[in-house]
Amino acid sequence: MSQEGKATTAPATQDPPSLLQPDSLVEVNPRDNDYLGAWYLAVIVERATSTCDDRYVVQHLFLYEDISTGTKAIREYNSVDIRPLPPRHRPRKFKVGDLVEAYYRFGWFEGEIVEELHNGNYICQLKSSKRLELVVERLRLQRSWRDGEWIPPLDESELAVEEEDSTDETKQTDSNKAGIMESEADNAEASKAGTGNILEESDQKTKEKEEEFSEGAHVEVTNIDGDGSNQAWFAATVVKPVGNNRYLVRFETLRTEDDTGFLEKEMDSLHIRPPPPHIPVPDQFKMFDHVEVLYKGGWWKGVIAEVLPDDSKYLVFLANYDRLECKHSDLRPRQGSIDEN
Repeated sequence: MSQEGKATTAPATQDPPSLLQPDSLVEVNPRDNDYLGAWYLAVIVERATSTCDDRYVVQHLFLYEDISTGTKAIREYNSVDIRPLPPRHRPRKFKVGDLVEAYYRFGWFEGEIVEELHNGNYICQLKSSKRLELVVERLRLQRSWRDGEWIPPLDESELAVEEEDSTDETKQTDSNKAGIMESEADNAEASKAGTGNILEESDQKTKEKEEEFSEGAHVEVTNIDGDGSNQAWFAATVVKPVGNNRYLVRFETLRTEDDTGFLEKEMDSLHIRPPPPHIPVPDQFKMFDHVEVLYKGGWWKGVIAEVLPDDSKYLVFLANYDRLECKHSDLRPRQGSIDEN
């Protein structure tokens, strides 16, 4: 009641800030024991009207409610667990003790540098105590989003310049050579987050492929680094079976480090699929369409983040958080084999 004895009107609910507007791309922190200190790419759906005004409904882009149907996980988050996408940054040198975020299983996990290796890679210990050996491209300095600013602030020298068109690259780059050294077995692919199970779009398959690949067969191969990320599919030819559901394959776009020939590698059948059947490419992709992008010699999983004014070009977020401006001709609908989604 006011001093004059009249009822006062409650203040109207304020509009959410721009980063929390529907269709905004953000990072969210599930705050779950299975995702300690992890930040995942998501899109704002709406304000959660059924609860307090400071909660929002988001749809994850790379975490799934049901892998088999491709159903993305939808969750509510407090605004303090939502932040904008950090600006792209240049690779930097780290030292032991630096607090970082490590790209692992389609998210950025908070951790600490515990060792610098002679090959230029780093050992990062996550909050879960898991240890990863990672190339510098899969690390970024740990920052927090407070009152509309990044802490510590980004220096202009840290910001990445726009990449040249890399669709013609045929060599495997260092950023694809990150090895994973786990301090404990991690075979569970379904984890609790919020009120339901969230599945990572990772190596979820435990059953053997029924089909066999014959010598000379044209195939596509993923998980080249053996880290379970399955971020891209590369065209290859089966050289020969080597037993135990494993095959020696020769890649058609990836070359050896000394550039003397095409890369050959022994791969498990779980990471080999027949070339996908031809699927007509739509005349126009839409925001949040899941696509595969021809990039660095392979087809990389991604999401349409923006349709650019030139309708034949798109801004695409890859599963490894690279952001690419792509031509329509470099995109195809997301495809999968019987065991892969």
